[in-house]
Amino acid sequence: MAAFWMPPANAAEAGVPAIEMPELVVSAPAEEDGTSETVKIDEVAGPPARDAGELLSRLRGVTTGRMGGHGSDISIRGMSEDRIAVISDGAYVFGACPNRMDPATSSMMPMSGDSITVRRGYQSVLDGPPAPAGTVSLERAGAADFAEGVSGNVEAGVESNGTQRYTNMQARAVEHGSYIRGFMTGRRAGNYEDGSGREVRSAFRQYGGGGEAGLGYGADSLLSLSMERNVVEDALFAGAGMDAPWTATNTYRLAVEHNFEEGGAFKGFEASVYGSFVDHVMDNYSLRTPGAMTMRTDATSDTRGARLAGVFAFGDVDVTVGGDYRRNDRDATSFSSMLAAIPPATISNYTWPGMEIEDAGLFVEAKAPLTAKTDLTVGIRADFVSVKATKADLLPGGMGAVSARTLYGTFYGVTQTDRDETNVSGLVRVTHDFGGFSGWAGASRAVRTADATERGIARAPAMGGGGWVGNPGIDPEKHHQVDMGIETGRSVWKASASIWYDNVQDFISRDIARGQSGVLVNDGVSSVFRNVDAELAGFDVGGQWLFAPSWRVGGDFAYTYGENTTDDRPLYQIPPLSGSVEVVYDVTEWSAGARMRWAAKQTRADTSTATGSGLDVRETPGYAVVDLFGTLQLAGPVELRGGIANLLDTTYASHLSRGNGFDPAVVQVNEPGRSAYVQVNLAF
Repeated sequence: MAAFWMPPANAAEAGVPAIEMPELVVSAPAEEDGTSETVKIDEVAGPPARDAGELLSRLRGVTTGRMGGHGSDISIRGMSEDRIAVISDGAYVFGACPNRMDPATSSMMPMSGDSITVRRGYQSVLDGPPAPAGTVSLERAGAADFAEGVSGNVEAGVESNGTQRYTNMQARAVEHGSYIRGFMTGRRAGNYEDGSGREVRSAFRQYGGGGEAGLGYGADSLLSLSMERNVVEDALFAGAGMDAPWTATNTYRLAVEHNFEEGGAFKGFEASVYGSFVDHVMDNYSLRTPGAMTMRTDATSDTRGARLAGVFAFGDVDVTVGGDYRRNDRDATSFSSMLAAIPPATISNYTWPGMEIEDAGLFVEAKAPLTAKTDLTVGIRADFVSVKATKADLLPGGMGAVSARTLYGTFYGVTQTDRDETNVSGLVRVTHDFGGFSGWAGASRAVRTADATERGIARAPAMGGGGWVGNPGIDPEKHHQVDMGIETGRSVWKASASIWYDNVQDFISRDIARGQSGVLVNDGVSSVFRNVDAELAGFDVGGQWLFAPSWRVGGDFAYTYGENTTDDRPLYQIPPLSGSVEVVYDVTEWSAGARMRWAAKQTRADTSTATGSGLDVRETPGYAVVDLFGTLQLAGPVELRGGIANLLDTTYASHLSRGNGFDPAVVQVNEPGRSAYVQVNLAF
């Protein structure tokens, strides 16, 4: 384990019967109703993903926004940031950058796990404090999933555009239900070019590793301990005023899953404790030519948590009851100098003024068969939230400096930063097997408390520019979602479709201060947070058909609608109608295919800084991008993968991407142009 810890030198449950389609990416049936999917990480096609966010964007219903080459920020059902729960092997992770250079998925090393599960919408009260958009969980297989003895794999790859190269290694030893495993990764990329040949600031270096040990005992019971370290250095961002010379994430987890051998109502329990600790540094001088004012922010995000849950069986009814605890502490201090001093020494803001958010939750979830073909799931949880801003009274340096508490009072008339909430969430879901197809319907209420930025960020207006001020009096969001769908399949085809609607009371909206209700400042430039009512809705469709021996064609598309009903304008950062279609020829020794990824123009955009939030860069044009890909099984356990991404060298950008701050001829941070790639995987 110690060796693997070192960085590189270069620093359905029963819905539809199983379908024999070994080529499918989905490696496990959807949990209960098709709103969830689990994918094996090494089976997701495409060029080497720069981070987990970019990898997730290849799944249906997941969209990303780009600010540079690393740190892709994901969106599910039109919602992003802390409306999505990101869980890495049982540990919650929150980024440490107020500007989201390091969203939680950027801290995940995909190859340190075996699969990723995406749950769209609020699907279970067991996942912790409610995340109304959904949950992304990186998972590692246990001893039962591998043969006894030593096994593992080594993977290496290169990509031409940006000269990305990487190496991943895993090794594990399994014996009598116990195991030990280690993993390490190293990745480096330069600036890539978009389809027009313009260089995009996107270079970065990443390395890390970790280990896990599990002791199997009794009736499939397990005691496990894991640790992981992930470092990203010298990350450049075309869509930000700073770069990130350093981000490091350390994650630890101790867990036990105990199953009782004897029969009885009490089947077993699980208990875990974890910690994830993120350090982040960003500045505007170490990786770019400094201007007259130098700036730097040092930030941390430390998350600690625990969980205890018991599983009971009363006849055919399974009940899980328990509690969880999560505390996230975020602290950010910004420095600046008008004299171009390096490093700047004057504290300009306590940007996150010691924000502490604690959440203690209690939950019960039951699953029961109503009939031989109908199942019911019911869950309820209560979250007891406590919030503090421990540095709200500290005074930064410089002329005219004000504390965070003074900013809150100036912008909202609220000076009390300590707050307690009791939030109740719940859900009910029904699944039914109609014979030729299965269907589901669900309704839920998910109450999400404001995060550290929404309720506490404190950047004072300066030099005629606007401030960025959180609202300590903000109310929690109340999401009331309904969804329904069907899935069906035969021996050579499968298809699914779902539709959903989310009515949100007190949606936490980032806006521009114009003296709205609850906002005392009317400067037309400062960023504020306020509660509004909102509606979101959407649908997604997917399918696949084996139309001839060794041939398959598949596709999917998804659409999301978002409306700020209080202000009668579109919600910002809503992805347009988008999808993909592919055709693949697959035999035992090799496969080859072509895929077209596409998106329609997003005409519902919140672009105006005069009447809206201005958080959408533009009404982003639509695009269609063609990829070629293939695999070749070489001698023994060696597999070769390769392809050409963006074959036609199309210039395009995701609607969620930031504005390009370096090239006035480029509106948004564009995606990479044509790029050839090759990957080699050796299993042992």
